[in-house]
Amino acid sequence: MHEIRATMPPEHVAETARLAHASGIARVAITDVYIDGPNVRRQTVSVETSTPRARTFVEALLASPSLAAADYSITSRELRAIVDNTDLAELTRPMGEPFPDVIQDLWQLSHVSASYVGRAAAGGILLATGIIDNNAVAIVVAALFLPFLAEVLAIGFGLWSGDRRLIARGLAAVAISMLLAFVGGLLVAVFSGGPILFQGFKPPLSSFAISAVIGVTAGLSNADDTGRRYLIGVAAAVQLAIFPAWLGAAAILGLPPRDVLDQRLLSFAINLVTISATAVIAYAALHLGSARGWRLPRSRR
Repeated sequence: MHEIRATMPPEHVAETARLAHASGIARVAITDVYIDGPNVRRQTVSVETSTPRARTFVEALLASPSLAAADYSITSRELRAIVDNTDLAELTRPMGEPFPDVIQDLWQLSHVSASYVGRAAAGGILLATGIIDNNAVAIVVAALFLPFLAEVLAIGFGLWSGDRRLIARGLAAVAISMLLAFVGGLLVAVFSGGPILFQGFKPPLSSFAISAVIGVTAGLSNADDTGRRYLIGVAAAVQLAIFPAWLGAAAILGLPPRDVLDQRLLSFAINLVTISATAVIAYAALHLGSARGWRLPRSRR
């Protein structure tokens, strides 16, 4: 369930309310607001509705020719409950997360902050410890720290929607996560020694199959507001981060034969591309809106 608020000049309110009703939303609230600074009059059109109808309304706003040149803003909030006379089976339908929610969530999770670096570094150290000792518990715990899935999805969804800045942000975040996992492997190998006991690497074909399952599940979880994305993030982190962490440790403790090294690097590249591509394909297959070519209103670009 979502609340959608559109703040705009009064002359566009009637069209916005019409689009809301056309999206199946019965109740539309309109309030007067004043923007501090320019001190101009604006009105807010607010709706509280099921996620599919919220998605339809947002898409209608973004696609409206009469609103294309308007100076307006849209905010979207996920709601825990709406108490009215709407049938609960209809109100709580989860399918149809508004695409701006998806894309901005990926933007937010791809910011490389001090917290991001700390989590990636801690996860890399824990993961390297688990790899050297072949400790499954340490590997799973490390995956809870590691930021990888949202950043990989940012690349795929950025390509699909034509958002070059999101692609660049995702690539930078993934590169930093890989670097910190590699450094974590180096440090753990230097201080704890070896050998590396973990040997659970899959051949390229198996890696592709596993990554495809993870990617499809990630895409479906982004398609509605019931997905438990953090659990999928654990699987994706193990599937991706284990390679740079292992490579860092192996650089100190000894690299395997060239053919083994090449196969593992190929598996990592397959995992990276497959998770990103299949997530977008799964999302797009549900026809959840005109995401390709999605743009902000002109005044917010």
